[in-house]
Amino acid sequence: MFKLSKRSKGKLCILVTGIVLIALVVGCSQPASPTPTPTQAAKAAPANEAKPEAKPAPKEAKAAATATKPAAEAVKAPIKLQVPYASTAAMFAAPWLTKEKGLFEKYGLDVEVPFVASSTTITAALMSGDVRLALMGGSALVNVNLSGADLVLIAGMVDVLGLFVYARPEIKRVEDLKGKKLGISRFGATTDFAARLALKKYGLEPDKDVAIVQTGGTPETLGAIQTGGVHAGIFGPPNTLVAKKAGMIELISLADMGVAYPMASAVVSKQYMSSNLDTVRSFMKAIVEGIAAGKKDKDFAIKVISKYSGTEDKEALEEGYDFYVTKLIPKAPYPSVEAIGTVLDEAASSNPKAKDVKPETYIDNSVVKELDESGFIKKLYEY
Repeated sequence: MFKLSKRSKGKLCILVTGIVLIALVVGCSQPASPTPTPTQAAKAAPANEAKPEAKPAPKEAKAAATATKPAAEAVKAPIKLQVPYASTAAMFAAPWLTKEKGLFEKYGLDVEVPFVASSTTITAALMSGDVRLALMGGSALVNVNLSGADLVLIAGMVDVLGLFVYARPEIKRVEDLKGKKLGISRFGATTDFAARLALKKYGLEPDKDVAIVQTGGTPETLGAIQTGGVHAGIFGPPNTLVAKKAGMIELISLADMGVAYPMASAVVSKQYMSSNLDTVRSFMKAIVEGIAAGKKDKDFAIKVISKYSGTEDKEALEEGYDFYVTKLIPKAPYPSVEAIGTVLDEAASSNPKAKDVKPETYIDNSVVKELDESGFIKKLYEY
């Protein structure tokens, strides 16, 4: 039998011990079981175990929320409009009531209603595009349309010539105006038309028998009469009572004549209406609701008329409210074909083009008709 020497036995023990140590080191450096691949890990995960989601950074979260928000829920900025009115008489109470009741905002509009002294000035702003919608008299519209403009009446707040001629106390009869001066706001405005119609009715020739003088507006006319600059002027309530209390006398009531005339109308260009119908519809919804608010709440309406007319005389304010808001401003403000016809007939005496124009071409009642026939206006008066 093969025998190892003592020296050989020692070397063999050292060798075996080294092999064992190497095996132990290698074994400890390897994992106990193989690491699963991603696919294997997904299969091994329990089906009901929710995997935690990584939280997006604040900016990312906001962007994601905006991206997923339905378009219908996006808040639209209100449409800004400047809508001037042509007189401080209560015939223009509709836009005042609408503004003070916050109804323009209700229908998505941001509307300012500045006072501009006459309809002729407003038509220039409409034609230049500085103004898109306006409340004014219809005679100025007819005059510029005869010269090629494309303005159209979409509503008639007051379609009766509800104006009066007041004069200094020494003028007792209409005939006494011969050789005198009659004040109006501006040539081509409603007061101009009314003055000429009234004078002709009593056999006086405008500009020949009686001088027609521009003053700039109703307050200016009142001041001119008081200082002697003119001898008479055209007024509408509540300014009629102001004139009476200032010592003036009523010479002519155009209201009693029953003349159809577009005194206070909503006007827009045909081009703007065709491309911004939703805005025009929203505007008219607000206006008819404003009219309803005034008719149903007299105290509110009186306060509004006081603010915009510049008078605190309660008796005068009552007169303006009763005459215009109660009697003349309709619930459904259809523009009047007959009223435009009156202006065209008057214009024909100096402009032959007016004879060939049909009043309907200057009117678009589609929006008011839609609001009326849909029951929108009727619901405003249901208590």
